[in-house]
Amino acid sequence: MEKVPQVQALLKQFPWGRIETDGTFAEPIVRAYHNVLGAEGFGYWSIPGGSNPHLQQPSNTSGPSGALRVDDTKGFEHGYMLLSNKLLTDETGWKLEKRLIPRLVFELGTEPELASNVDIVDWDSWYKWRNIPKESPAALLLHYPLTVYQLLVNVLQVAGPKRSSSESRQTLNVHYIGAEVELNMLPLFSELALLLPHTDIKMTFFGIAVHSIVSKAKKNSIAMKAKQNEPVYTYTSPASCGASTLSLFLHGDHENWDPRLPLLLGSKPDAIVGLNAGLTSYPAWQFVILCCHTDNTPFAVSEYAEQSAELQRDAIPQIIAHALPRLHSAGMIGSEIYNLTRPREYPIAFNPFQRPGQRNLGSVRLPNVPNGFTMRVVGGDEQEIIHPVSAGVPVPAPDMSELLQKTEQFSLNRLD
Repeated sequence: MEKVPQVQALLKQFPWGRIETDGTFAEPIVRAYHNVLGAEGFGYWSIPGGSNPHLQQPSNTSGPSGALRVDDTKGFEHGYMLLSNKLLTDETGWKLEKRLIPRLVFELGTEPELASNVDIVDWDSWYKWRNIPKESPAALLLHYPLTVYQLLVNVLQVAGPKRSSSESRQTLNVHYIGAEVELNMLPLFSELALLLPHTDIKMTFFGIAVHSIVSKAKKNSIAMKAKQNEPVYTYTSPASCGASTLSLFLHGDHENWDPRLPLLLGSKPDAIVGLNAGLTSYPAWQFVILCCHTDNTPFAVSEYAEQSAELQRDAIPQIIAHALPRLHSAGMIGSEIYNLTRPREYPIAFNPFQRPGQRNLGSVRLPNVPNGFTMRVVGGDEQEIIHPVSAGVPVPAPDMSELLQKTEQFSLNRLD
């Protein structure tokens, strides 16, 4: 419960940050006040509604005790706007008063300060840097790109606002796994180009929702660009902000990420990220975990609850141990076995760019917030503890029944 005051303090800094008597935050009320509550036709705010946070993922019919279940909007599909031929603008995407919009297209002299000259470490510093009042509900959407920023800069340390210069630019290749609601707000990831000066960012989205929307692409639609291996969205920040570029791609050929796919062969990403991931809730994550450990690919996620992240941290060595016999028989070489079994820390941290406010989950009182906590799954060599271990000795496989019991108690398919 020690994180409850932190979660509440983060919310209370906003004029709209009301805490209900049960400790939750009624986000739909804030959306309704700004006339951005709804499904199709609400720009970046478009959501299916309902209680299930992941439309395209398997889930149980049961949830935490006392939680009210609400059905999703029938027929809604994340990324539906990509089936048109027109991208949203600042105005048509945000649908807010001009003064409340963190713009991406700037009038001369209104650009934010070069990010390398300021310390952007939380919502307070970000709002000041972007020169918008906290009356703006922008944080209710921008926790997605700002959490990616937190993962890349502070968790994995593969990028940073002071890392590049006009004379020495950085190229950053990021794989974003499990995208769903993010498909409704792709231009908002341009914030990364403003936050990381002199950086050329390529980000590729993977997931069931990505595969679904690309499969429906028609001629001249935005989604059709994905079938042609072209970016579905590009952005260049102002020269005064470092002239960074962002190119967003959708991998629609397959539902799941796999480095053996022809398109990905020889193109190892600098980092892999997953937001509100639920690593132990969805089987597809196990393959990602094993591959990133084996190849030492930097990989980090965010989770709703600290307790969920702790259970996942405990589960990762067991996932590896369970897979080792099969990998041995498949001929995995010694260096790969060493990478897979070497000691790692899996640090968990409070995310200062989490979405403000506790989720409404009935009887759940522990902090449970979209993008609430970060966890490094695989870091760079300089981040991981180096211990002399035998590459040929498998990690012992403990009994998983206790972990599975804990997972059931926390109802991870609903918390995550």
